[in-house]
Amino acid sequence: MSTKAHAGRTNPRTAAAGRKGRAGRAAGFPTVLEDALASVPESEREGFVLGVVGDDGDGLDPALWGPGPSSAERKRAALANLRRQYQARRTVVESSLTRPEVAELLDVSEQAVLDRLKTGDLVGLKKGREWRLPSWQFHADSELGFVPGLAQVSAVFAGGAVSLTEWALSPNRDLDEATPAEALAAGHVDDVVRVAQVGTAAAW
Repeated sequence: MSTKAHAGRTNPRTAAAGRKGRAGRAAGFPTVLEDALASVPESEREGFVLGVVGDDGDGLDPALWGPGPSSAERKRAALANLRRQYQARRTVVESSLTRPEVAELLDVSEQAVLDRLKTGDLVGLKKGREWRLPSWQFHADSELGFVPGLAQVSAVFAGGAVSLTEWALSPNRDLDEATPAEALAAGHVDDVVRVAQVGTAAAW
């Protein structure tokens, strides 16, 4: 969490230390929650709230958290999150390559492309019965025509081809603001695997 973004805020522990009893804890906690929400991408905040509240919000003290979302609000948030995920899938599919296109690029057979998909050296998702392979994994300067280390990254990444694509194309501060795709293309496989592992651990 960035300290710069919250430099002007009162430290919740310091604030709580000057108060006694439950009122002190309640006064400091909203700042902690606000900071936590600020660290979550805006598009993911509804899902974050649902994950914290759970299905029914039982066990949360309204004095600390305020009233929980209603069933209708939880449903709307869950549906909005699903819509975002399905739109992301459509976007990935539309910008991905077909198996014949990949075979032509790599100058291999379509069966060889399928074999790479099975071993995890390439990643893809299905549109009906056909494979679609996100284009970010292909790199003409790489020895085999695609970025190395994808099988290792996929083995530790908590998500499928859609979320992996979004992550791979996003600048990552742990990779000096390079995207994971760029870092893989540069041969920094161990660094990308480490970052994927850390992200997976944080998600749990």
